[in-house]
Amino acid sequence: MPLVFRTLLFGFVTLLVVVLIIDDIAEVEEETANNGHSKKTNLHRILPKLHRKAAEHVDPTALTRLSKDANHLGPSYNNTAKLYSNSWTFNKTLSNLIRKNILRFLDPERDISILKGTLKPGDIIHYVFDRHSTTNISENLYRLLPTVSPMKNQHHRRCAIVGNSGILLNSSCGSEIDSHDFVIRCNLAPVEEYYRDVGWRTNLVTMNPSVVQRAFQDLVSEEWRDRFLKRLQSLSGSVLWIPAFMAKGGEERVEWALRLILLHTVDVRTAFPSLRLLHAVRG
Repeated sequence: MPLVFRTLLFGFVTLLVVVLIIDDIAEVEEETANNGHSKKTNLHRILPKLHRKAAEHVDPTALTRLSKDANHLGPSYNNTAKLYSNSWTFNKTLSNLIRKNILRFLDPERDISILKGTLKPGDIIHYVFDRHSTTNISENLYRLLPTVSPMKNQHHRRCAIVGNSGILLNSSCGSEIDSHDFVIRCNLAPVEEYYRDVGWRTNLVTMNPSVVQRAFQDLVSEEWRDRFLKRLQSLSGSVLWIPAFMAKGGEERVEWALRLILLHTVDVRTAFPSLRLLHAVRG
C-alpha cells in the first residue's frame, strides 16, 4: 500500500477516534452529573461506550489488514486479505480532498495540548459543552502544561490505536501492537494483565476524568489511590492526554490526578487538548 495512502488512512482514523472520544466524554460527564457522582459501578460500565460503539460498527480485522506494512504482504497472505488488497485503487484527487478536510480540524502538533505561556494560573475557561459554566486554571494544571507540543517533530510510519472493548481478548496481538512506532490507548486501559493480547507499549493514552470514578472508585480509600497511582506510573515516558475543559463535573478528578503526578514525580508528559480543536469538533 503506498505510503501516502497509509498516511491519509491513519490521519482519517485518528480524527475519527478524536471525534468519538470527545463525543463520549461529553455524554459520560453528563451521565456522571445526573447520577450524583455515585461511588459504585459495575464492571461492564468501566468500559467506555466509545469502544462499544466501535465494536458494533467496525470490522475488527479490517484495520489490521489495511495497516500492515507493504513489506509483510506476499504470496502467502490469505484470500480474504487479497480481496481487500486487490479492491483498493489510489484516487489522488479524492485523497487530496480528504487530507484538506482533515487538516481543517486537526493539526496534531498544535492541537494536542494547550501550551504554557498561552494561559496563566487563575485564568477562566468556559467549558466546551457547558458554556455557562467556567473553571479556573489551577497552579497544578499550569505547572503541568507543556512548554513545547508533545507532538512536535513527531512523524511515524506505523501507528496503532488500541481500544478497550475487549475485542482483543485471546487474540495474542500484543507483540504485533508493540511492533508499531507509536501506540495510542484510551482511558487508562489496563495492560499488565492483558499484555499478551494488547501489548505493553504506550506512547499516548487518554484520561477521561470520569474514569477516576468508574475504574478507581473516586479514590475513596488508600487502596484505590494506590491502584490509580500504579496505573499512572506504568505509563512511564508516555503522553497523558486529559480533556479537562469539556464539561463541568470532572475538575476535581483532574486535580486529584495532577496532585499525584506532582507529588510522586510520575514520569508522564501531560497534555490538555487545545480549545481550538475542541470548539472545532463541537461546531
